[in-house]
Amino acid sequence: MKPLQSYNVCFLGKTGYGKSTIINTLFGTNFSTDPLFSCTKELYTVTMMGNYPNNKECITIYDTPGIGEFPDDEPYQRYYEHVVGIADCIVLIVTFAKTDAPEQELLIELKPFLNANKFQKFIIAMNHIDSSIVAMDSNYIPWDETNNEPSPECKRLIEERERIIHQKYDGLLLPFKVVSLCAMRNYGIDNLKKEIISI
Repeated sequence: MKPLQSYNVCFLGKTGYGKSTIINTLFGTNFSTDPLFSCTKELYTVTMMGNYPNNKECITIYDTPGIGEFPDDEPYQRYYEHVVGIADCIVLIVTFAKTDAPEQELLIELKPFLNANKFQKFIIAMNHIDSSIVAMDSNYIPWDETNNEPSPECKRLIEERERIIHQKYDGLLLPFKVVSLCAMRNYGIDNLKKEIISI
């Protein structure tokens, strides 16, 4: 029997940044989520049939445990090394309100495990763009509820944060694109999905 030819997408990110929620919203999966506790303790996968890039007949999603749950990530390091080696697309989830070093350190460590024989796509998905923590102004309103989109001031802060992300992540793993989203509001999800499955 012919093996399935899968388009592999792995998701990396700190606990609480919304990896599983984003996957569920993108692909209709039902990975466990909880806003207060880490639900992903192992490497979880789901495979769905369809037409995907490079004539692949299915897509396999890899949901990894959160970065930084342990001082050195050692318990999960082998998961991370495995998924970046087989991934066609790597999605790193960051959050609008924080710029953390653990993700940057992990990407440096994972670079030797990339598959040099295949093209790999890298996307940084900036979640929680409706957070009000990023602004110093107590009158800041991050979200236009009527149109379900960031407010003009929030859009300005998003552009600023995207510049910071490029300063911090350029050259660490692969060239990348930043996609801004709010998974809980279903904003930016279509853009992220398009980036993931486009050639």
